[in-house]
Amino acid sequence: MRNLAKSALTFPWAISMFGVQQVTNLMASPSEGRLAEMITAMDDVTHTTEQYLAGWAKQTYSVGSTVQRGLVDTMMLKPPSIDSSSIMRTMAEMQSAPLFQMMVKYAMPPVAWLDSFLVSGVDSRAVLQEFANKLYIIQLVTQVHADFGLDETSEESLTALIDRAANKETFPRLWIVEGIGNYYGDHALAHPAGGDPAGLLTDPQVADLPPFSMTMLHAGIGMSFAKAVLKGLETDSPSDTVRAAIARFVALCRHSSRKGYTGAALESLGLATRTLYPNLVAAMDREIPHVEAELHGYFWHGVGRAIYFDPMNMLPSVNAPWRMIAKLDAEAPHDLAYRNALSGMSWAITVVNMRNPEVMDAFLRHHGALLAQHDAFSDGVTSSLMMRYDTTRDDASIDPFVRHMPAAADASAGWWRTLIAEPCERALQVTYGQLQRAGTLEELFHYRPGSV
Repeated sequence: MRNLAKSALTFPWAISMFGVQQVTNLMASPSEGRLAEMITAMDDVTHTTEQYLAGWAKQTYSVGSTVQRGLVDTMMLKPPSIDSSSIMRTMAEMQSAPLFQMMVKYAMPPVAWLDSFLVSGVDSRAVLQEFANKLYIIQLVTQVHADFGLDETSEESLTALIDRAANKETFPRLWIVEGIGNYYGDHALAHPAGGDPAGLLTDPQVADLPPFSMTMLHAGIGMSFAKAVLKGLETDSPSDTVRAAIARFVALCRHSSRKGYTGAALESLGLATRTLYPNLVAAMDREIPHVEAELHGYFWHGVGRAIYFDPMNMLPSVNAPWRMIAKLDAEAPHDLAYRNALSGMSWAITVVNMRNPEVMDAFLRHHGALLAQHDAFSDGVTSSLMMRYDTTRDDASIDPFVRHMPAAADASAGWWRTLIAEPCERALQVTYGQLQRAGTLEELFHYRPGSV
């Protein structure tokens, strides 16, 4: 027992000193051969330690290690060289880790030292639930290819794919349809027939697609088109090159979108830029008004959605639903950008967490006074709710979300009523019908002044 105690006490110290030694060696500007020795030494220690892990500890270590490596790659490489969907898929794997499931279930870390890692106190349950919800959405979108057997050789029609999606539960259906749209756009771009694809959602052969699929199919093909035009750009690309890419994106969207849904495809440019090529956001903001002024608001709405899903701020230790406001303040360069991005961010937090309104409770507790200053927040919430109603109006979470009453007897209860409940009731009873009859549901994908 004495020897065991000595080993338990000296092991952490030895590991710490090993790390200090390697950092010292690194700062001494070692030769290439010395660097190889350091890498080998650290890998040997890591692999030896990993061999003694088992059960939930081994699984949690494995997932965490992969996440860390992905984040290091992101910080060390230029964003255009990275497909962040690989990071998102890794993050989605964490949802199945027993350690994480335990933390969500009990709203507390299973061991005391994790208190400094997770957000504690009144917000801990909401933070962990929001984390789990976000991972679930990422998993739905990134795994649609595998779940539906989609690859380069797939010949299943879009109508058949949507029919399969219609049999899924209402909550995941929306994200599955977006993933199918993204695949459909990718497939069309990879198999050109004499130029850029056209008519993806307007050809007679897809005329019988159900109305519930329209908004998110357009968002999906828009994401595909955005990836295609962005991958050839750099931060120092000439203005003419950037403008040509923007013009091509707009043309792709317009040539494959149904009337009244084009905006759902256009918004994806902001989502793709901020997610995959964040260093290009400023250039796109600068050049878009010279090409397509209508795109500007949609672009920043997509940026707001992307900020919410930012993989660099995914873990509970560095992210809570309310901390994204600081990132929005830092990134939005003007009023049009700020209002659309806030609307897009609110749009995302609403649809992702609709089944758990306590997440929005936490958000309002911290920022209700700020959000009440103008209507961009409520615009995003109501637009998200109308989009959800249009795509899956039988979803059981819609009505409970609108009628939710915060448990805390504080100002958040009043904010919920004025910023969420009352605007959402008007949106479902009046505004949705107006937009549907006018054939302008695309308006749900950008900020609409005076909409609430």
